[in-house]
Amino acid sequence: MAQSGIKQQLSDVFFDADKYVRDISSGGDGHKDLLDHRRRVQNLNDETAVAMKKNVYKNYTQFIETGKEISLLESEMYQLSHILTEQKTLVGQFLDMSISAASDDGQSDDASKKEKDEKKKTLTSLLEKVEGLTGITEVPGRYLIHEGDLVELETNNFTEIAKVHAFLLNDGLLVTTYIPNRRGPLQYKFQRLFELDNLAVVNARDVGPVKNAFKVLMFPEQHMYQCSSPKIKREWLDCLEKTKKLKTGSSSSGHKKDTISEQYLNDTFDRSNPFYEGGGSYNVPSDTNPLQVDWLLELPEDLDVCIAQRDFEGAVDLIEKTYDHITTIPSSPALKEFRARLDHRVQQLTEVLIQEMEVTADRSLRGGPGITRRAVMQLIRLGKHTTACSMFLKHRTAAIKLAVRKLKIEGATSVYTNKLCSIFFTHLIETGKEFQKAFADKTGCFSAFVVWTKQELQTFVGHFSNQAFASKSNLDTVAECINIARRHCQKICNIGLDLSFVLDSLLLKGIRDTIRYNKDQLMEAVKHRIVDEKWRPTNMQNPHAASQLAQEMVQYGIHNFNSQIYDKCWVSLSTGTIMFAKSYMNFLNNLMSLYIPELYYDTVDSLNEVLKHYIETLASFATNERYMHEREFILKNVDFMFQTIVPLTENKAKEVIGHQVRPFKGLYEEQKKINASVESLGVLI
Repeated sequence: MAQSGIKQQLSDVFFDADKYVRDISSGGDGHKDLLDHRRRVQNLNDETAVAMKKNVYKNYTQFIETGKEISLLESEMYQLSHILTEQKTLVGQFLDMSISAASDDGQSDDASKKEKDEKKKTLTSLLEKVEGLTGITEVPGRYLIHEGDLVELETNNFTEIAKVHAFLLNDGLLVTTYIPNRRGPLQYKFQRLFELDNLAVVNARDVGPVKNAFKVLMFPEQHMYQCSSPKIKREWLDCLEKTKKLKTGSSSSGHKKDTISEQYLNDTFDRSNPFYEGGGSYNVPSDTNPLQVDWLLELPEDLDVCIAQRDFEGAVDLIEKTYDHITTIPSSPALKEFRARLDHRVQQLTEVLIQEMEVTADRSLRGGPGITRRAVMQLIRLGKHTTACSMFLKHRTAAIKLAVRKLKIEGATSVYTNKLCSIFFTHLIETGKEFQKAFADKTGCFSAFVVWTKQELQTFVGHFSNQAFASKSNLDTVAECINIARRHCQKICNIGLDLSFVLDSLLLKGIRDTIRYNKDQLMEAVKHRIVDEKWRPTNMQNPHAASQLAQEMVQYGIHNFNSQIYDKCWVSLSTGTIMFAKSYMNFLNNLMSLYIPELYYDTVDSLNEVLKHYIETLASFATNERYMHEREFILKNVDFMFQTIVPLTENKAKEVIGHQVRPFKGLYEEQKKINASVESLGVLI
């Protein structure tokens, strides 16, 4: 049966599995035919699986494209709804227009002036209740219409976000939040200001827990607010609709008036007339409104489009062009209002750029510090270099935390700390280089970078200490880990920043505790080892072992140890003294590799205390009557300490510390005491 035949048979609508099995199991060479049939069915299964994967991938791609189209359609529907609302408002204004409109008498002028004063007074009173309204209340012609408490809801799951207090102005909707634990007259804090020109209000149906709510749409954002009762909701909707009509109507009529005047001038006076010289017989206004420019009138919509399309460079170019234009315009109330609206747009763009740099679960932190360069550069162009600096450093903090979190704790401690140091200091250097590129002209931001670096170093030391300074840490491991960290820290000097002294100060307590712990362990080992001491020369069994011991002592810094070897395999020192010499010299070398001036007293006191403890232990045995026969051999060990170990300690300390260490001189006083004690027993050292 061919492959296509099997495929057609299995895909038949009336396929009978039992009959199919009976047919293939009857007749012919059963075993061979069944294996062959099994192979063809398996091939068909593989082909079907591959085809299914291709279809799934194709459907997934189409799903993504469909989602993008739906998103674009949603944006277009919102814009269409906004246009229809404006058209409806214009139609209503045309219906309300009357030819017999005339101005009132002087009494109406006085009443209008009094009403304006009351409105200005009401708006000024907001400064006493709301924090952060200085620039908003300075806009001429702005006044308060309605206010009340609302609850902001999440548009997706309708959960409560916060309780807010909203103020409806004649040209915008001001939303504030309550100040917790407030002191003084301030009750609210400024959150956002929606401009009525680009605002759409939609009534939300009562669904489930959501009742008495309405949506505020301002492309590309949408917010939902809930009222406490249907009556309050109706008041808000009515006030918003009426205010929006008045706002749109005044703007349209003013723009229409300017357009008619400009058209009239163009039709009446032909500037291309060769006999026209300007001024003179033509009564033409010498100035026009510089704010009534087509590209300025379309600026809010153009900025919205740029933000929606993530064309941040284009948006900033428009803003810079606008600022350059309005700087040439004389100051006026209209210019002040326009500047306030422009500043509000700048704030919106700033918030979007900040969101681009925020760390969320659905955004990858890979790619290094360069992934934030675009948003950082645009914030700097907007004059928000402080915000750009703060967000950039927060982003780098999250990247470092993620990299450290992914590092697995495995293998030796030194291996882990080496990887940890490599990851941390590499991120630090990359951040410094990117910071220098982005904020080269903003020298004031470099202090923030230094502070941030110190904070990150403190966090790093916390992770580092948990591994390097674990309980019962070996001084060898601690010294190796700290030297690794110091080597990596030195690399930061390539970006002009030296943090070695900060690292040492943060590690100081851990190093001191480790020195103290290892000193106690070394002295405790002397006590246990001295109990089993036989006080006789050490037999290394063969010359090779004796030679290896001498080479090992050379590595610790004892170069004249061969003088203690005789008869090729005998050492004229006790086993305890040999073990102490190894441990002490290793302790000395580690302390010298860890040494910094802040550890002077810890280092010197520890070395002096360990040496003095062992010498006193030897002296106690040398003056003990029980060890009269071993006294001469014990004194050879004492002589080795004063002739070899103590001078090596002095020279090594002087080389690293930079001057003679006086406390070691006091050890020779112990030698005099031992001499006096032994001399009184009739034996000289």
